[in-house]
Amino acid sequence: MPLARLEAINRPSVDWLAQRGIDLASGDRIELAPACQHFQGGVKIDTRAATSVPGLFACGEVAGGQHGANRPGGNALMDSQVMGKVAGEQAADFAREASAGEPLAATPAAEAPTGEAIDIRQVRSRIQHLMTMYASIKRTRQGVADALGQLAHLRGRPWDAADPGEAYHQETRNIALVAEMVLTACGARTESRGPHLFFDSPESITPLPRRDPDWQTYNVLRRGEDGAPTLEARHPVEPDWELVQQIDA
Repeated sequence: MPLARLEAINRPSVDWLAQRGIDLASGDRIELAPACQHFQGGVKIDTRAATSVPGLFACGEVAGGQHGANRPGGNALMDSQVMGKVAGEQAADFAREASAGEPLAATPAAEAPTGEAIDIRQVRSRIQHLMTMYASIKRTRQGVADALGQLAHLRGRPWDAADPGEAYHQETRNIALVAEMVLTACGARTESRGPHLFFDSPESITPLPRRDPDWQTYNVLRRGEDGAPTLEARHPVEPDWELVQQIDA
């Protein structure tokens, strides 16, 4: 039961509510809402926090590769503090030695936007709604396909960004780009793993099972020459168990 699980993993929260007049054990109810607690993927980095872009380093939740299908408790410290220190040191070393280079080429656009302009605030709100509905815990093949189609439609129209300003416009462009890549990854993994459940249809109540060993991999996405995302499945690096045992000892 949910209460028994909550008491087992977070007893202080039950006590905190009881002290304030909400006794869950006696049947009192509280309103719950889903929230994005931690992002499992992110920018691909190497062991020194470097990305594929020279001079660009990533750490924390923006970086990917530290977790599997779920985030083990305590891993956020490794993400933020350990890799943060690594990224900071590597960025400082790079800055001391680097000289100004050529600016990066702009990401190619598939087609120029056409049609009637849409308020950019509506664009952002619509993307957020699509991600909540189709890229959250419950996913379906049709839902992901519909979301990608609606996202392409939004990106294919001009955006009216005169009022919110240029910074808001650039942020929304990045939001749309990340949404496309996340949805592409969601649609590729047609199985359930960790907290992510994949269903045959929106009406189904039974998630598809894990597909081992087929999907004991992670996906790396890049922008293709035409601007569309390309996906490559890779196997995780096998840990050095002898080193792990030495550390434990």
